[in-house]
Amino acid sequence: MAELGYVFRDLPWKTLDLFTQKTADAGLLDVFSTNDFPAVVGRRVNLNILQTSVLQSILAGAIWDELDSTNTVSKTGVTATAAPVIASNITTATSTAPLVNRSDFATRSTLLLRILPLPTGGTHNQSVKVRRETVPRALSSLSQTQTWNLMIDVIAQSGTYPPGETNLANFVVQGEQRYWVHVAIDRFTGQVIDKQIEVVNE
Repeated sequence: MAELGYVFRDLPWKTLDLFTQKTADAGLLDVFSTNDFPAVVGRRVNLNILQTSVLQSILAGAIWDELDSTNTVSKTGVTATAAPVIASNITTATSTAPLVNRSDFATRSTLLLRILPLPTGGTHNQSVKVRRETVPRALSSLSQTQTWNLMIDVIAQSGTYPPGETNLANFVVQGEQRYWVHVAIDRFTGQVIDKQIEVVNE
């Protein structure tokens, strides 16, 4: 899936279009993957995530041009093609209108232009088809929109009540442990896909 933008279509020297908002090829983003995996799977990044640092770590180092492996998305910086800026643009664009599926990356009106604004002149990473598809390519196999990832902060206390006590507010705490419970839930079926319990030592 990560290389679908390079796949030739039924026209000579014409690749699949994951570049324009009216493309009929975008649905392939939800069908194909570099690996076989079940229909419901955990440990994927939700494209509607608000934490830019997660998206930034995925985008950093993605190759703009396969003929020049040194031309990558920079890990830091304030230019339009730097990972922090692209990640911030994605979260800003999806915070008001969340993506429904991965194909929304290509088909949603002006979304790619909001993520990678076109410069006023010259040939830049934002204006070349293969380079413009770098963001969907980097995110497609690691992301989805159908899972809710939740973190539940649990503070478990042990202790006793004084003899004959009926007021719950008079519980005497003798020990306490904190846990972070991470749960992934499929939003279509309600199935719990994955869970992890992490002991927090403060």
